[in-house]
Amino acid sequence: MVNEKNIEPHVPVWDKSERSDGTFSRSDFHFDEEADQYICPNGKELKRHRYAFRNSRKGITKANTIIYRSSKYDCDVCSLKQRCCANTTIRKIARSIHELARDVAREVAKTPAYRRTRRQRKQVEMLFGHMKRILKVDRLRLRGLSGAQDEFLLTATAQNLRRMAKYLGTGPPVASGIA
Repeated sequence: MVNEKNIEPHVPVWDKSERSDGTFSRSDFHFDEEADQYICPNGKELKRHRYAFRNSRKGITKANTIIYRSSKYDCDVCSLKQRCCANTTIRKIARSIHELARDVAREVAKTPAYRRTRRQRKQVEMLFGHMKRILKVDRLRLRGLSGAQDEFLLTATAQNLRRMAKYLGTGPPVASGIA
């Protein structure tokens, strides 16, 4: 039986939190998991909720993110305001509810095994693209699982024969007897 903790996600993480305009990125803020808050570079807290509500709120948006906000009073007197939130009154950080899994995927992306699987994925995708465009297998014509297996087997055989002819080919025939 496969343990889920041993499966490494070899998928790219789409991350738009890094900034290039000179202001602080999300990576400049420290996330305190126990307190469920971010700490800014100046040591102030960015929290999910600033008030105690009668009815408890989850604070999760439709995009499955949690918004952490700083206090306006902290930001108004902060010496780092121009580098943190120059155009707004407070700083907000959106954190995905799946951020722990995204962190794992970011760490895996730094390994040589990840780079190898990325190369292998490109090779496989090229074969599927060739199958769809050149061999015109854009839909299956046989019914059922065994029909699909047969069609893929025939397509893979055709692709392998083309590759074999390309690698083992001797070139164009030479005309003999012409002087």
